[in-house]
Amino acid sequence: MKKLYSLFAVAFLAASFSAQGTESFTNVTAPANSYAGGNYTGDNNVSWTFAGARKVTSTDNITATSVGFDSSGTRSVSASSGANGVGSVTYTVRSYFTGGTAANRTIQVYVNGTMYETFTLSAMSTNYTRTVSANVPGNVTIEFRSTGSRQIVLDDVSWTSAGALGVADSKGRKEVFIKNTSVDQEIHFGLKADVKIFNVNGQLIKTASVNENGTLNVIDLQRGIYIVAGNINGKAVSEKIIKR
Repeated sequence: MKKLYSLFAVAFLAASFSAQGTESFTNVTAPANSYAGGNYTGDNNVSWTFAGARKVTSTDNITATSVGFDSSGTRSVSASSGANGVGSVTYTVRSYFTGGTAANRTIQVYVNGTMYETFTLSAMSTNYTRTVSANVPGNVTIEFRSTGSRQIVLDDVSWTSAGALGVADSKGRKEVFIKNTSVDQEIHFGLKADVKIFNVNGQLIKTASVNENGTLNVIDLQRGIYIVAGNINGKAVSEKIIKR
């Protein structure tokens, strides 16, 4: 009976999150010793295009293989979101190579040609995980552009479908359920909720109650993909996370 329940849980979770995307840059075809442009097929058969980029697998990489950008010229990676658009985009960046300062390293996030974030690093050799809310429906383009005067590294990209950003409160505003879908040690929540964490096999891994703008320590979880489900004001919500 438990196995049957797990199979149903997996099917339900897979259907709930089929509109979302992730990118690990494992398959990026950029060279490792120079910057170039090109295209490749990434995670879940998503087609990516890159310019002024190279493969980074050691020293300044974030998780396994990352993509690094040059210090000048056109430097970007982009892909289509899929039919259900973009709710929120999560990514991690850090400095690449020495020289200059963290303030010389800036990345911009675009959805369908509209810039939703420009982020400048505060410190060298530090990983910064960011989540940007867009909520743009349809098959749109997600693009990251490096615009600083020094090199920067990008990795652990993920996005949710449009309309999956969170729950409307009593005043009709949208609130974010989970703020960081790429997770190191803690999940950051925007809403108070009773939550359950499932692995990709539908097995319940952890339960907890979290406060608005609270955190949940998940350092004990192994690396991989998990589903975080919650009940907020009687409404069921769920979000996929990547544990690094």
